[in-house]
Amino acid sequence: MTSKRAAELLSENLTAIYGYAYSKIYDKGKVEDLASDIVYEIIVSAENLKDERAFWGFAWKVAAHTVRRFYRKTKLISQTAAFSEENVGVYGVTLEEAYIEKEMQDETLYLIRRELSLLSKTHREVCVAYYIDQKSCSEIAKEQNISVEMVKYHLFKTRKLLKEGIAMTKRLGEKSYNPGIFRLDFWGDQNRYSNLFDRKLPGSIVLAAYNAPMSAKELSVELGVSMPYLEDEIEILEAAGILQKKADRYRTNIVIITDEYEKEFVRQTASIYRTVGTAVYEKAAGMLRDIRALPFCGNDYDDNRLLFGILNIIMVNAYFLADKSSPVGAPLPLALGGSGWIFGYDNDYANHHFRGITLKTWNKEGSAWFSAENYRAISECQLYDHYDFFHRTEAMCSAVLHEADRSNPALPWLIEHRFILNEGGKLSANFLTFDAAVYEKLQELIAPAVETVAGCMTDISDRAEKLLLQYVPASVKGQCSAIAKIHHRLDVAAFLMEELIRGQKLLIPDEETPLCVWGVKAALSQ
Repeated sequence: MTSKRAAELLSENLTAIYGYAYSKIYDKGKVEDLASDIVYEIIVSAENLKDERAFWGFAWKVAAHTVRRFYRKTKLISQTAAFSEENVGVYGVTLEEAYIEKEMQDETLYLIRRELSLLSKTHREVCVAYYIDQKSCSEIAKEQNISVEMVKYHLFKTRKLLKEGIAMTKRLGEKSYNPGIFRLDFWGDQNRYSNLFDRKLPGSIVLAAYNAPMSAKELSVELGVSMPYLEDEIEILEAAGILQKKADRYRTNIVIITDEYEKEFVRQTASIYRTVGTAVYEKAAGMLRDIRALPFCGNDYDDNRLLFGILNIIMVNAYFLADKSSPVGAPLPLALGGSGWIFGYDNDYANHHFRGITLKTWNKEGSAWFSAENYRAISECQLYDHYDFFHRTEAMCSAVLHEADRSNPALPWLIEHRFILNEGGKLSANFLTFDAAVYEKLQELIAPAVETVAGCMTDISDRAEKLLLQYVPASVKGQCSAIAKIHHRLDVAAFLMEELIRGQKLLIPDEETPLCVWGVKAALSQ
């Protein structure tokens, strides 16, 4: 930082500097001298500052040191009480001594409060009850449901911990001022984890305890959060299976897919998507005439829209084929109920390629199902919202069956966003729909393309597992195989779509259009 820039910042806040000087000196005639010294010292020292954002914290520290030097320079240090026979040899407290004493008192009070905040729950409650609430040991014993001897032990222990802690230098960790971002991903049947990370603190705990186990006290220092506030969050995360406790230390018990890992993986695999994307597009475009010959709703769409739909069907079928040949495995039982997999990201979904996926979702009668894939690349024209999941599923399947339940509360939203058309009072699906027999014939036609994509998905997830093992702590390496398959196989579909859009083989419509949605009417036997 230059002296010139420091002077500019100071010139905008001279009143604050003058006020600070005024509060630090008794001789108000010397305020201007002190203020001038402070400004000078800040300007000449500014070249040592690398980050302008830290300027004012730096400036006030320089100001505090300048006050002390000013006391010495003006010889106020040796200011004494008025001489008389009664007080010969008795000296008054100097301004510097009073200033330093107050600083020391404030620092000591801060250290005591800091160490109290780091005590475990029982130590803290016993200490507060005895010293602040002035309760007897027997009263505390009844409240804590422990013996009087244990109360005395806790008091002895807390005194020792406070004494040791005050003598130590503790620096708050980076996450106390830069908490980071954590986002959860859930893949399973009952998502009871969606609101767990609505606040920043749980995410910061998970990030802090990821690479190495940490005690509650270490987490408190790292996060800059007092134990009373931290303990509840830790308890919730432990009950949810996100944190695991061993001895007195906690560690994050899920895989975190880091931004660093994702960027490195994309760098290593980018060329694969270009090759496979071109091959699959050519296969789909080459069979378009045969596909149009099948009797289904949407066979009259223009080539661009029909190719979007068929390619998406190829991608989803490839995902299921890859899982059949190299399965993810049985979903794991989850601490909050249901089964599935949980993992997370150290960023705000910055590397996500989807904005929601609905894979083969059935209505309650089992008479129809639909699938909707919100690729991020097409979100300006398709964004199927999963809110009010049950009603929207029923309405979409009704459209597949060419039926209309006008009492369904989800219908207005689906009409507004053009998933269902309302033309002349008649409701109809605005996406590809097939009878079961026709859908089977389509699957036969697209089988070679599906196999190509499935092979790519398996290859990519195998590569991902190997790289992911290098980026995660030993405690969660056993989860890498399943997470790599879940996360990366669907991402293959997105990367291939993005390549085709980037190469203008596929074009995004100007209006809202369900490009990657389709539905199937179940066979009568079902």
